[in-house]
Amino acid sequence: MGSENSVPADMAAFASARAADRRIAGVAAAARAVRSLAEAGALEIRLGIADGAPLARATLEDIERLRGGAAVSVERGTGAPAVLPSSWEVVRATGKPGDGLVSRRLNRSVSQRITWLLLRIPGARPIQVTIFNAVLALVIVPVLLLGGEAGLVLGGILFHTASILDGVDGEMARATFRASPAGAALDSAVDIATNLLFVGALTVNLALRDGDAIGWIGAWAVTLSVVGGMLIARRVRAGGAPLGFDLFKRSVHIRGLVDLIYWAVQTLTGRDCFAFLFMALILVGLERTALMIYAGVGTVWIVYVLASLLPLPRLFRGAA
Repeated sequence: MGSENSVPADMAAFASARAADRRIAGVAAAARAVRSLAEAGALEIRLGIADGAPLARATLEDIERLRGGAAVSVERGTGAPAVLPSSWEVVRATGKPGDGLVSRRLNRSVSQRITWLLLRIPGARPIQVTIFNAVLALVIVPVLLLGGEAGLVLGGILFHTASILDGVDGEMARATFRASPAGAALDSAVDIATNLLFVGALTVNLALRDGDAIGWIGAWAVTLSVVGGMLIARRVRAGGAPLGFDLFKRSVHIRGLVDLIYWAVQTLTGRDCFAFLFMALILVGLERTALMIYAGVGTVWIVYVLASLLPLPRLFRGAA
């Protein structure tokens, strides 16, 4: 029972148990209604099922997971029917404010459709997609190392595919209320490993093929990624946050050259953008150019990371 400061009981009504059991983006409709009422502050929630039939076990499990501190009772009764979004509306709302240019314009339109399809499969979980992405990263390495010219093309396509699929596990987690610090940390670890494996394998491919300085340029790019990633991870973990690499992502209002440079570096170092750039340039035979651009932008990026994270003189830190 609620205390004198509790919110009065709220009710969500369904015409039948079948309607309450209906899955909306991987979550039972009744559980979504409970979650909505609990987030609105309800401490006692009544679920009215007009036909009095029992709810499915999966629905009860979803309700238990999403009710928070609210007490939920199921009874035979009628009332104003619960108004809930469609599965597609739920999935469309899973984008992130920090999405890069390519994510907003291209990747999300693909990944959200994949998410919508996967959430129609009973038992589909975000961790399964994360594991698939990790396996895909391992597949890219032999494709680039052993595939010759055809391997370059296929590797570039697979890398961009991995970038698209990178959004799916997060979308599934947000749509089903399964987001967690551990899941986000694992996703970030797979992302950075995929980036390093791709750039490293591409470097070896080009170094063996061309036998010139491109191998050293690629090695420099990999070194920048490792050092910058370690510095950011250390700073994030020191602040008590889960592993992530969005430390420097922010909205940029371009008012001058410095803002323009920052926006360009932030955009080009975003995984969505450089994965697409690598694929596009590889497809037109400019894989060396892609690696050079990555190394050049990475050099500017590491300067900003060092200036932001290390105890440099105040004047230089302020300029950065």
